[in-house]
Amino acid sequence: MIKPELKPLNPVNPGYATLLLKGWKGGTEGVEISILRNQDSLYLDSRGGWVSGEMFLGLPALSLVDEVPAVQVGPSFIDPLLANRQAAYRITIKDSSTRDVGILAITDGLLSSQAGGENPLAENSQTLDVTPLAQPEPVVDAPATETVVDVPAAPASRKAPVAIILAIIALLLAAAAAGWWFMRTPAGADAPAPAPVAAPVAKISGPCGDDLMNSGNAMEFVKGCLRSQPSSAQLLDVIAKAKADKKCDVAQRLYAYKAQSGDSQMAMRYAHEYDPKSAQAEGCFSPDPQTASYWYEAVVNQDPQNAEAKARLAELKK
Repeated sequence: MIKPELKPLNPVNPGYATLLLKGWKGGTEGVEISILRNQDSLYLDSRGGWVSGEMFLGLPALSLVDEVPAVQVGPSFIDPLLANRQAAYRITIKDSSTRDVGILAITDGLLSSQAGGENPLAENSQTLDVTPLAQPEPVVDAPATETVVDVPAAPASRKAPVAIILAIIALLLAAAAAGWWFMRTPAGADAPAPAPVAAPVAKISGPCGDDLMNSGNAMEFVKGCLRSQPSSAQLLDVIAKAKADKKCDVAQRLYAYKAQSGDSQMAMRYAHEYDPKSAQAEGCFSPDPQTASYWYEAVVNQDPQNAEAKARLAELKK
């Protein structure tokens, strides 16, 4: 797994940065990357927008900065990432023979191009080329229609006696009744138990409360909630409430902020959300072994004695 990192230039030039690709074992030319935003699973395109299909951006030739492969990038790359500092971004990098992934770390001190007005192009920075990921041709399902089969009319025949017809009908009714009797489920038999109903999450008030979560902008809510400095336990309650109310962007931003700030408990819970072993179906988070591995690795780096994180990390890397 690579450890990509964005660092400001020295001196700082708003809208420009160095992208370090720590751990990249591939070549320095013909390298492409895609950037996935975790909050809505959209990909960065070459114009700084976000699209649903994976887009690979062609990098200029990589150079070495302190023996780490690196490249300088500009506003079309920097500005959309800095526009949402609470989101997490996964980078997929590849060349003709190597492919790897990692979660992007954004160093403090980066500035968007808007902070500097008109800026000259930083030395060695180039516009990224975009290569859309090959997509299969869409398959259009034909509208469902009722198939009519022509059946030839049976040849005319003499009427069967009415008594025989009535006898056959009686036999069929008796067989149907017997089948119902033997196939029915007796009362009190082992019927499947109804699915348990999840207990409602208690109402939360204050800067992290339900009313503010439901009435305001998600980013403003997250900022206001974090400014009140809630404990990890309180924040987990807020995240649980956000997940229950399908406020997935709120849950993701709160997780990402605390996990990236060094809160190992929150990083562990965040890893659980993506771990295929513990991820919940149809929730705010989809199973993603690579993202789970990243956060388990962050936990192990902070707490080398965390046996669960080490065990899950080893299992996911198999």
